[in-house]
Amino acid sequence: MSFVAYMDRGVQKYFKIPEDRMAIFGREEHVDFQIVKDSLISREHFGIDKDENGTFIIIDLGSSNGTFLNDVKLEANAVTPLKDGDKIRAGHLNVVFRPKPAKKDTTEIVKQISAEYEKGKGFKTIMCEIIGETKIHNSSARVRK
Repeated sequence: MSFVAYMDRGVQKYFKIPEDRMAIFGREEHVDFQIVKDSLISREHFGIDKDENGTFIIIDLGSSNGTFLNDVKLEANAVTPLKDGDKIRAGHLNVVFRPKPAKKDTTEIVKQISAEYEKGKGFKTIMCEIIGETKIHNSSARVRK
């Protein structure tokens, strides 16, 4: 399970990259990861896919303001391999690519659940946030299910 990690109001969030097709990031409703309220994001800004060798790749889809991989601007429509920890920036969105989930110590997870529960959140909400299954991640990013 590959994913990108990002921060949303101080909370680490995750978006799972589909294994069978390209994940499209942009501001249109039909994309997989919708980034609204960011004028620097194109309708279909960039995509992450798996090539025929099983390597994850990133492609700038001809965006107006560019996609940056580790602070280097990608060429439009060029295929660039991704590796663990690569930083992707598009507009105000910053994500980190991870080819597989990082192992978490269960103590860390219990502490995170306890802290969120004390803030008044319900268990289901907390668990959805931890595993990244929320439909709307924040006011500027939505994930299509």
